[in-house]
Parts: sequence; C-alpha cells; structure tokens
Amino acid sequence: MLALERHRKILEIAKRDGAVRTQSMAALLNVTEETVRRDLDSLARQGQLHRTHGGAADVSMVIRELSRSEREGKQAEEKQAIAKAAVRHIRENETLLLDASSTALELARCLPEKCGIRVVTYAIGVVERLAIRSDIEVILLGGIHDPRAGRFQGMLTEMGVRALRIDRFFFSGAGFDPSLGIGEPNPEEARLKATIIAHADWTCAMLDHTKLGRRTDHYFVRPDQIDLFITDSEAAGYCENGKLKGVTYEVG
Repeated sequence: MLALERHRKILEIAKRDGAVRTQSMAALLNVTEETVRRDLDSLARQGQLHRTHGGAADVSMVIRELSRSEREGKQAEEKQAIAKAAVRHIRENETLLLDASSTALELARCLPEKCGIRVVTYAIGVVERLAIRSDIEVILLGGIHDPRAGRFQGMLTEMGVRALRIDRFFFSGAGFDPSLGIGEPNPEEARLKATIIAHADWTCAMLDHTKLGRRTDHYFVRPDQIDLFITDSEAAGYCENGKLKGVTYEVG
C-alpha cells in the first residue's frame, strides 16, 4: 500500500474514532509499527494529527471539548481500572470532591459502602449515580449550568468550593504534558479545577493512556502539584520512559 493510501486510511479512522493506535494500525494496514510511526509523524508535522503516546489523535480532539455522552463512551475498561485503584485511597468520614469527568463518574460507582463519606461535586452525572446511596451525603455545587457537559461552572461554583472542607479531590483532564501538567480545552473548567486544587488537602489525577502526551489549551495543575497520578496499564511504557518523573503514580 502506498504512503498516500495509508495516510488517507489513518486519517479516516482517526476522524471516526477520535484516535488511532500504532499497533492496531500496523495490523490493519499490514505494515510494520515503525512504518506507522513514520506515517503518524508525517501527518502530525502537516497538522493533520496530534501525536500521543502509542498513537495519534484527530486534531479536533485537541481543541474540542467532548460532550458528557461522548466522554462516557470512551476507554470504559481503562476508566474502570483507574477508578478501582483510586477508591483504595479513600478513608472513612472524608469529604471528597469529584469533577465532571467520566472517570470520576466511574469512581462514584465504586465508592465503598457505610464509611461515612461525603461527596461534593458540580457534575449532574455524579449526583444521578449516587442518588440511590442513602449512606453517602451528596452536595451539588451550583452555578451556571452547561447542559452539554452536564455540569455547573462559574463564580458561584468556585465560591461553593471555598465554603467547604475538601479532603480529597479526584479529577481528570483533556491532556497531560510532562512539563506543563494537565489541561482542559474549556477555560472555565480549568479555572475551577485550579481553584479546587489550591483548596483541597490532597489531589488525585485520573487519566487513561489516550490523554498522555496530548496537547490542550488551558493548564490548571503542574506535575509537581499532584499528590497521586493514576493511569491504566496501557500507559506503562509512557511511565517507564520517565515522562512522569517526579510524580507519584500508580497503574490501575
């Protein structure tokens, strides 16, 4: 297959799925992984893809914030593994703050029973998930409602954060850069998370492997400000290559 044909196929799949993996593309195109890596590098230099660890993302994924339903449908198994690892760090009678990410929604599903925890959130999905849990006190932060993202934001949301004790903040992000940290495409969401991180006693970033090395627009936390970074087993190579140097991390 000629390079131009491979490039067309790679872009077609990246557009459809949001990202491509080097290994799977090599099998599909019947070429070596090194050939696919060169193709991805070439497309990235042309601005048609954004290179990530182990593959590449469609450029629209870098600048566009996904809706709640789009986020919940991606990397479900990885998010479950991350959530199960995160729940081990929760103690009795703590106040947790969960962001509006799909990984935090998965964590809400895994919360332990009858341990006296309180959950603060600005995500409607988290409230819906915990509505049947009589053993957990749930506090929804108000503000300006973003129906597409299924969350609240703005000054009132930030004021609500400052009025509460937050023992642990569990959050995700759109991308991780080893120098700049974790970011979001939405400046309001980035500012809110920066406010929470400054207020919380302990913070835990939960990002699956597709987020590692992905560039975004508004960075809200530096690597050295994160108490714990949890990712999935697909990111083992990224971690071993020193991209999380100085960061305490776990692989779920």
